[in-house]
Amino acid sequence: MLQQSNALRRLEETLTEAVTEGDRKQLSGPILLKAMKLSEQPQNIVDFYELLNKAEEEARSIRNKPKIDRYLQTLEELHQVFVVNHVWGIQWNTFAAHIENKGVLNTLDALADFFSSQDPAIFLQQDFLEKLNGEFRGLLEEILESSLCRELKNLLVDRIEDILKAIRRYHIEGTKGLEKVTKALVCDLVMTEPSLKDKNNPTFKHVTAWVLNLLVYITPSPYDIIGAVPDIHDFWKPTFEELVANREKVEQIICEAPTIQEALKKTSTTFARQPQKSITSGKELKALPASKEELEDTTDN
Repeated sequence: MLQQSNALRRLEETLTEAVTEGDRKQLSGPILLKAMKLSEQPQNIVDFYELLNKAEEEARSIRNKPKIDRYLQTLEELHQVFVVNHVWGIQWNTFAAHIENKGVLNTLDALADFFSSQDPAIFLQQDFLEKLNGEFRGLLEEILESSLCRELKNLLVDRIEDILKAIRRYHIEGTKGLEKVTKALVCDLVMTEPSLKDKNNPTFKHVTAWVLNLLVYITPSPYDIIGAVPDIHDFWKPTFEELVANREKVEQIICEAPTIQEALKKTSTTFARQPQKSITSGKELKALPASKEELEDTTDN
């Protein structure tokens, strides 16, 4: 099955594991944290509520789906249950029963598929994220020990720390969060390039190559954006080794290109993923689960 990087899918997977594996007589907080693979510390439950908010935000952005309000109501009711009942004082059965009785998992599953078809993003495995984290921590140390001017060094340090934070928060923000902070760094580099004095510094080129490489690698291709190939990534699994292999080529492009913007353009063209499936062979999207009102209408007829 194609893995998705959106909050709706992460919420569905979290609640599925919690409902399936959680002891319903235990307190809800530890069960949710275990399902999210977070340590059992009360402050970490904030991550769950952030995920819930993000999922609602994504659901509201889904376009051209009839009667979507009925399904948004399911999420609003779920949110209300988690607000009214304290997860550190209520047994898990209270939440699990609501999730099962209201068809929450089926609704999240369908909404996640619809959102993914509208706003696709590749899914990065934990192994990929750990290696990426190690690489960018190394870049941070390289920057701090370099001879780059103070202003540029401060800019790079701040933005690299943003990328490291996005990696840590991948379980909430997903690939879109990582893409956002990487784009921010690229935009800063493009804007400040005319006044840069360290453009030919080896450390600057090395860091820029990694950043451009990462951005192009995780950003959806035009085929994904227009939806012409809805399941293009079924035959492509992101690997850190592939990212590493591309980095030297990107650094060479940077050395040859007159500007960072031109380097980004050439990198995008060079490493663009080509469509691997035609639209006619794509998977059919799942229909939204029937709402209570629709079931009643069917019964009456």
